Amino acid sequence: MNYPNGVGQNRRYQLVERDAERAGRAAERQARAVSLTVDQVHGSGPRVDAAEPIQVNAWVPHQIAYVEERSLEAEAIAWTRGAVLLRWVLPGTAHPVHAWVWAPAVTRRVT
Repeated sequence: MNYPNGVGQNRRYQLVERDAERAGRAAERQARAVSLTVDQVHGSGPRVDAAEPIQVNAWVPHQIAYVEERSLEAEAIAWTRGAVLLRWVLPGTAHPVHAWVWAPAVTRRVT
């Protein structure tokens, strides 16, 4: 049976599908932190864990459609002679992000 003006078609599904597609495209554009590889960290010296996190500023590579370094405020929670493990929370999110970066990219923040 054919209904006039699209009655009976699942328009709600089409709207949800478009929203999901839009959200997927936005997620693809979301910058993601790029951490050092396990081999790079192991090659940078023995790991030392902080008793208390240290407030730092660090240049962290981010992958968008390309890799871009961004300065951000983070906590140093472990390190080796040549690398630092950082932890930070992105605005609007609840879960922390972790990344290893080269030690020269990190400076202690004055609080």
